[in-house]
Amino acid sequence: MDAREAILQRLVAIAQTFKTDGIKTVYRNNMRPPEPNLPAILVLDGDEVAAEDDPNSRGSRGPRRMTMTPQLLIVLPETQKDVGTTLNAWRAKLIRAIATDTDLMALTTNRIGGRLHSTQTSLAWGRSMLGEMGVAFAIPYYLDPNTL
Repeated sequence: MDAREAILQRLVAIAQTFKTDGIKTVYRNNMRPPEPNLPAILVLDGDEVAAEDDPNSRGSRGPRRMTMTPQLLIVLPETQKDVGTTLNAWRAKLIRAIATDTDLMALTTNRIGGRLHSTQTSLAWGRSMLGEMGVAFAIPYYLDPNTL
């Protein structure tokens, strides 16, 4: 299996563990779920870039060092009380879970694992007051075209 796909599947599995903490649903690459399915976590595939300093001598069939930046979107019900505090609590749980997941580490370059890349929230001037926060992670891995 492609390392990128394996990492994304592991992120979904990690998000699924939060169902015991009150997350009702976990989706991958879906739009905003309906209100009865909230709170939810959406795993979005995100972007990836190749390391610019990889030697060209490897050619097109050689392995590449990649960094993917999937995003986990926390979506709360519109009636969520203390929306900012609740989003920050879920953010902290996601960061800890992804940073310490040994199965995820095993899929990454040098067992580095995933680290926080950025956070975006709907709670800013001119945006909505809906409880949505995207937490992006930088996850390095090797892409070997010969194994695809």
